[in-house]
Amino acid sequence: MSRPGKFAKSSRIKQLRQFNRRKQQQGGNTIPWEQVPDFLLGRYHLTQGAQVTPLVDATMQRFFSEWLTTAQAAGPQQVQWSLTALTPPTLKRIGNQVPWQFYAVLATQFVQWQHFFRKEGPAVPITPRRQIIDPLAAPAITQMIAQQLAVNLLTVMATPITNQQLMQLVASFLSNQQIKWSAVATLFGPLGFAVTAPEGSPAYRWLNDLQALTVSDFED
Repeated sequence: MSRPGKFAKSSRIKQLRQFNRRKQQQGGNTIPWEQVPDFLLGRYHLTQGAQVTPLVDATMQRFFSEWLTTAQAAGPQQVQWSLTALTPPTLKRIGNQVPWQFYAVLATQFVQWQHFFRKEGPAVPITPRRQIIDPLAAPAITQMIAQQLAVNLLTVMATPITNQQLMQLVASFLSNQQIKWSAVATLFGPLGFAVTAPEGSPAYRWLNDLQALTVSDFED
């Protein structure tokens, strides 16, 4: 998973503003393929960052950067980016590199992020333009996150993952198409989460701030 701080917010915003100025001056500019993540992450922070806490903003940017890594792996000629197809492998790669609170934040923000991405993705000035397709409905998002949490738990417990075990655990996490974060915390809590990032680094602070969130931050 990309380390927090890899895409420095100030650097992204500066690059985005510089690009916008050049575009206004020259007209019709496009950006290189490798600059797409910085461009979109900069746009996300500028348009969405002020609406959420810094911790939520940082968490969603980490998810977004991983999602873009998944999407770009297909190459620049793959113009259709499917939210339904690309989100599960993104979650799988993130896996247990984050505490359960990461997924709780994602669950609360995914719909808004998806709305942003469906609007901004096709507007990225690259050739050919991207098409953001197959949006996820809220119940599908919830199911997807619950399933990844179940996989994460069984992986940590070194338990062979069978379909029956997975389905039972997913069901235990869900109630009325919502994730029961109290159930998630009860199972993940005793296992703990070890922060291996260097002490004092952006990743270290971010992961510890995530772990400080409690069930009451996500359930009424």
